[in-house]
Amino acid sequence: MRLIVCVCDYWQRRHYYNRPLTKAIQMESTDEGKQLAKHKLMRRLSVQLDAVSGNYLLREVLQQSVLQHQLQHNLGVQLLWLSLQPPARLDIDYKWTQMLSHTIAEHVQLDQLMCWLSTLGGGYSSLGDQFTRCAEAAGKISLQQLSIGMRLRNPLMQARCKLYYSISLIQRGELRQAKQLIRNQYRLACGQNDQRLKRMCHGVWERLRYEYGERQRKAIK
Repeated sequence: MRLIVCVCDYWQRRHYYNRPLTKAIQMESTDEGKQLAKHKLMRRLSVQLDAVSGNYLLREVLQQSVLQHQLQHNLGVQLLWLSLQPPARLDIDYKWTQMLSHTIAEHVQLDQLMCWLSTLGGGYSSLGDQFTRCAEAAGKISLQQLSIGMRLRNPLMQARCKLYYSISLIQRGELRQAKQLIRNQYRLACGQNDQRLKRMCHGVWERLRYEYGERQRKAIK
């Protein structure tokens, strides 16, 4: 049996953690529930804290199984009741604010860089059918976009960059490698249920089929 933690906020709303609520606890807000709760024997530890300290205590209780074990077995506590009060002073977490602002600024810069690379890569890719050098440049740009997607930890963005790279492979005649790459991204699109990525896979796959058909016609001639 896990320790039940109840947090009572400023508006007397109750939030329960760690286990499903019993019928008596669920009905405490009604008159009938209050009568049932009186007959339910449960050792309660009531703690009144400001919201900041209460949040730290709540995190420790939920994450530290040793602390839960001590409360239950050493003190016999079954229900930890945290009553939150407005803090006397609202402190600004400057360290967290600095970390967050740095992360946001980095994401904005990476998004802008991704847009520029997409425009540049599209231009080289459009010339890749006539010039192998342009197809190679488009492939390098796609790899740079892939590195940005990995840095942002965005699997769908990485999949789209790999599809762009597969177009470069098709233009350079490396059809087998492109086929395997497209199949892998299509499996990912099915797993994520991303319709946009699925349509992109279908479009690149049609381009691959066309190149296979052209190669077969040249072989017959």
